[in-house]
Amino acid sequence: MKNKYSLINHLGIVCTLLLFTSANCSRGHRAPPEYEGLKVQVDPTMELFCTIHRLADTGHDTPEELPKYIDDIEDCFGHFRSHRAVKLAKTLWETHRINVSALTTLSVYLGPPPDLTPRNSLDPLPSELDARWTADVVPELIDAARGFSTDAKFMDFYHRQEQLYNRAASDLKECLDDENMLSWFQGYFGYMPNNFSVIIGMQTGWGNYGASITRRDSTREFFSIIGAHSPFFWSEIPRFSSSDLMPIVVHEFCHSFINPLVQNQRELLKEAGEFLYPYHQRALSKGGTLRWDQMMNEYIVRACVIRYFVARNDAKSVSRQIQNDERNGFSCIRALAQSFEEYEMKRDTFPDFNSFLPRIASHFREFAISFRNKPH
Repeated sequence: MKNKYSLINHLGIVCTLLLFTSANCSRGHRAPPEYEGLKVQVDPTMELFCTIHRLADTGHDTPEELPKYIDDIEDCFGHFRSHRAVKLAKTLWETHRINVSALTTLSVYLGPPPDLTPRNSLDPLPSELDARWTADVVPELIDAARGFSTDAKFMDFYHRQEQLYNRAASDLKECLDDENMLSWFQGYFGYMPNNFSVIIGMQTGWGNYGASITRRDSTREFFSIIGAHSPFFWSEIPRFSSSDLMPIVVHEFCHSFINPLVQNQRELLKEAGEFLYPYHQRALSKGGTLRWDQMMNEYIVRACVIRYFVARNDAKSVSRQIQNDERNGFSCIRALAQSFEEYEMKRDTFPDFNSFLPRIASHFREFAISFRNKPH
C-alpha cells in the first residue's frame, strides 16, 4: 500500500508553518551563502540508480522517509519492474551484494542520464569504486540504466521534481553557514581536492555515504552523500539540522581521504584488523561494517571527526561523538582519537596523514594486545 499523506500530516505542516521554530536550519527565505568549491545538489544519476534499485525489491536500502516522493516514484515507474535494468539490479544484489552504498561509488563517476557518460575511464576499474564491482558487470549495468532512463523518460520525472530538490538543497546549504570544514580538511590532511560536492540522497533515508572520483585531467572530487529525511509534519520537504548534519558531512568527506590510504596500506593494518574485527563484528555488522578493512576505515574516520570538533573547541560535540561511537561498537575510539594529538603536534615529523598511518597501525596492534589479554 502506498504511503499517502494522512490528515495528521497535513495539519502538522500547517501548525508548524504557523509556529515555526529555530530548531531547523532554514531562516526565512533569504538566499543561502555560496561556498567556493562546495556544491550542494540532488544528483540525477544517483536518483536514477536508487530508483532502479528500489524497483528491484531486494529488501535492502529502500527507506521511505519521504513518502510523497516515494509515491511519485511508484506512480511513475512502478510498471517498469520487468525492465532489464531492474532485473539486473536484482541479480547483482544476489550475486555481488550490490546495494546503494556500492551504487553511490559508481554513480558519481557518471554524467547525467540518459547518456551516463563516464567522467574517466572505467577500464580498468578505478580504485575509488566499491570493491564489490567487477569489470564484467559495470558496463552491463550502465547500458541497462541508459535504457531504463530513456524508456521510462526518467529526466522528465527529475525535472518535475526540481522545486522539491531546490528547497532541500537550500535548507542544507544554510546548515553549513559559518562552518570552516574545507580549511580544516586542507590543514589536517595536507591537501584538498579540486572540488567538494554534497549530494542529497532523496531515497537513502538515514543512510549516508562518502565517495570520490579522479577525473580525466587527474583532478579529484570528493562527495558526501547525505540521506534526506524529515519530521512527519515536514514529510513533503527534507529538513536538516546543523547539529545533526555537520558530523555526518565531515564524516563522509573524511572517508574520501581515509579509504584510499587504508587501501594502499592494507598490509600494514591487516594483522591487527583481522584480529580485532571478530571482537567488534556483532555490533558493527548491524551498521553495515562487514569486513576488517571497513572497520579500519570507520575507526579512523570517526577519530578524525572527533578531532574536527576538538579543533573547534566544541567539547559537547566531542563528548557526543565519542559516546555515539562507543555505543555503535567502536570501543577503542576514545584512545584512538586521543592518539591523533601526536600527529597534530608533530607536523614536521608527519607532514600529511599518510605519513602517520604507521603510528595508527601501532595503536591498533596495542588494541589487539589488550583484547588478547582480556579474560573471555
